[in-house]
Amino acid sequence: MTKTSDKKVSAGDTATRQLTEEEVRNWLINHPDFLTNNADLLTTVIPPERVSGDSVVDMQSFLVNRLQKEVTHLTMLQDDFVEAARINMHTQDMVHASIQAILCASSLAHFVHILTQDLPELLEIDVITLCVEDGPIPLPDMTGLQRLKEGSIDRAPWRNQVILLRPDAPKSKAIFGPAKDLVQSDALIKLEVPSLHAQAMIAFGSRQEGHFHEDQATDLLLFLAIAIQSCLQMWLEQKPA
Repeated sequence: MTKTSDKKVSAGDTATRQLTEEEVRNWLINHPDFLTNNADLLTTVIPPERVSGDSVVDMQSFLVNRLQKEVTHLTMLQDDFVEAARINMHTQDMVHASIQAILCASSLAHFVHILTQDLPELLEIDVITLCVEDGPIPLPDMTGLQRLKEGSIDRAPWRNQVILLRPDAPKSKAIFGPAKDLVQSDALIKLEVPSLHAQAMIAFGSRQEGHFHEDQATDLLLFLAIAIQSCLQMWLEQKPA
């Protein structure tokens, strides 16, 4: 009877020769969690074919093939989750940088300038405007500040929401001014600014059709809008020196 050697194979030995099936088998027996930690290998392992002449269904091959497909599917899902997490983290960083920027404003005019001129670059979009309906509070003419006729904002199809995402935005000079022909997709968010005594909203525009769409998450955009309306309210409450 042949006695199995317990001598371990060193790295130097394996570098000059092929591992035997027995060595691989023994190693796997001694490391039972290897395939659990490397389940992706199951998609490349070729199971043995079981030949049967009595028309018996080969359940082993069926189960192995199904397992391989499940592992492939789970790997694709994992890749999708990682990509979604990466995009979400990038968006979060952009929103945080934008809020830091508007908090550095030194006046109402400076705030509107940062909002409409600096934030598009930080958010990687093409245009941002602050839209305010006509009301009793006089506002100076500022680039990026769009004055709308009373009732204009409520005419948009909000569907009882405060945010409207449109993958294919209609051309609107009232909202985007001279940039109206550039904007292909937009996001509109209502603002609650009591000191204005008028309806207001922030408008984000992108030249990329479908950049904004109804299925995307809106929590970060809404968080940014809350910061914008709070800063705007603060500057409107400032008393002239």
